[in-house]
Amino acid sequence: MIMTIHNKFHLEWACRRGMLELDKLIMPFFQQYFDQLSEPQKDTFVRLLEATDLELFSWFFNRKPAPDLELQQMVSYIQEKLSS
Repeated sequence: MIMTIHNKFHLEWACRRGMLELDKLIMPFFQQYFDQLSEPQKDTFVRLLEATDLELFSWFFNRKPAPDLELQQMVSYIQEKLSS
């Protein structure tokens, strides 16, 4: 289900993952940077949240790239923002 309207409550709920490693990445990024994203970036972030925890783990911990360029760019952007 793609959330085309960026309902912050639903998005915050979707940021809560089953893996602690992901919770330490996704929720802080959402809280600190989501509002600053462009609309296309917000759409990509919402698409990212639709991935499984195992997919996200493999993308964020560089086990394999995300399946498309937009998702991979968002993964890299989140990694960059949270490492600085």
